Amino acid sequence: MRESSGFTLIELLVTLAVVVILATVALPGFQHMLADNRVRSGYNEVLVGLNVARSEAIKRRQAVTFEMADAASWGYRVTVEDTSEPLRVRRAGDGMLTVDDEDFAVTFDALGKATNCTSGCRLTLMRSGADARVVGVSPLGRVGRGSSS
Repeated sequence: MRESSGFTLIELLVTLAVVVILATVALPGFQHMLADNRVRSGYNEVLVGLNVARSEAIKRRQAVTFEMADAASWGYRVTVEDTSEPLRVRRAGDGMLTVDDEDFAVTFDALGKATNCTSGCRLTLMRSGADARVVGVSPLGRVGRGSSS
């Protein structure tokens, strides 16, 4: 009998079955990780926008407003009072991230305080299959993680 150096059909089928089982187990976890990373990315982008608005208000010594720009494909706009051109405009890439308050807006005064958030403001960013993230703005203008309740 001659020996060959290849694989038998049974060995290849067993290997293929193991690969399919591993892929079936790993794929849902990978999709959840991707969705969660997109929410984190959007959360960080909103934090940056709010911090830019606050720092510009302090730097310019005039009111600067951060507002959500579009509900369908969420985004935001940072504008200075008495100007028509926005300082910063950002839009989400895939349009699958949603916010709980389409009319969310925060105005920071010359001292960096949030003038329209007397008891604090919250904005929740969500995506199906991922954990929601909450951005909070205190009455003093501090921007950070909000409480989820």
